[in-house]
Amino acid sequence: AMAKEAVGEVDLDAIVCLDDMEHAAQRVMNRQDFDYFAGGAETESTLRANRAAFSRVTIWPRCMVDVSDVDTTTHIPALGLRNLAAPLLIAPVAMQRAAHPDGECAAARACAAHSIPYCASQQSTTAIEEIGRAGGDDAPRMFQLYVLSDREATTKLIRRAESAGATALCITVDAPVLGRRERDVRNRFELKAGLKLANVDAKKNQNQNQNQTGPDKSAVDAKRAQSAIARRIGGRDASLTWDHLAWLRSVTHLPLVLKGIVTHADAKRAAKLGIAGVWVSNHGGRQLDGSPATLDALPEVVAGVDGACVVIFDGGVRRGTDALKALALGADLVAVGRPVAWGLACGGERGVGKAVELLTEELRTAMTLAGCGNVRSTRNRELVQVVGERPPRSRL
Repeated sequence: AMAKEAVGEVDLDAIVCLDDMEHAAQRVMNRQDFDYFAGGAETESTLRANRAAFSRVTIWPRCMVDVSDVDTTTHIPALGLRNLAAPLLIAPVAMQRAAHPDGECAAARACAAHSIPYCASQQSTTAIEEIGRAGGDDAPRMFQLYVLSDREATTKLIRRAESAGATALCITVDAPVLGRRERDVRNRFELKAGLKLANVDAKKNQNQNQNQTGPDKSAVDAKRAQSAIARRIGGRDASLTWDHLAWLRSVTHLPLVLKGIVTHADAKRAAKLGIAGVWVSNHGGRQLDGSPATLDALPEVVAGVDGACVVIFDGGVRRGTDALKALALGADLVAVGRPVAWGLACGGERGVGKAVELLTEELRTAMTLAGCGNVRSTRNRELVQVVGERPPRSRL
């Protein structure tokens, strides 16, 4: 059976956890596509730190709690997200059709079927409108946006997201330029034939990185690869500041989430300005290498917003226990990105469904074993101990 494996045709019954899914995806994907999703910036130290941070947090379970009927459901009304099956979210992942021909539509359908919100990426290989139709009218969905220097083009994207049923806009604020993703440079990464960024006019943004030459052929090639990668994100406004939030608010009624916040100061400022949500993220370790693991940043951000807005968390989540740790440290929603690509590569819509089911089931088990009967009870700082702290002694 192993020899017959191909993209979308992995035996999903043999997949027991998300790490299994990644290994299977690596077997069936071509190298450049796998590396595109798996890789991080430069030395990938932040990418590794995101995962490693979970091992520094201990869960202290409470016993003799009625966990006969654990309820993982939740609502995030501030972002228009109601009746979620679990406090989980699919993070915006670019170019999902590089993982499977059905790409974003398959992922959106899987999320809708499991009542988990799907955040569509501006850099998707499927038009926002199609993703919206795939998920169906009632599916919880958000749209991730890069603010472009061309304000008219940005406004058009926002209108399209609104029409496609997005309940919130997630503005990425940690990527004024693209981090140096060396796997992509080495692989001379290019989108597969027939795929393109469906929501943005990449051609229009090409000119700024076009004319790069130099004496050394391999240096030129590497530089060309880097500039081809950079062209995909051409047109982003690197001058974006807090002052621009007033403009964003003037062009949309949707709640705004700032994605990429890791410091107490930025979190506090966002909350003070009345932002609906902050998303603790370092772009999956793909931007500034050496920036903090998001789990280390989470308590800082939670303290900064001080209950004034929704906190979304992502970065290295592969287990239900990882999600439980993030919830206990103050996250309202826990997002995963790469597992969507692995799910797509393994089995398209069914593969993404399997990834969501695994994570939800693991979270339910972890909550049950930790003595948490519902999502509200997971948000308890006494449930966890971070390295360097004393074990929690209840104030009961």
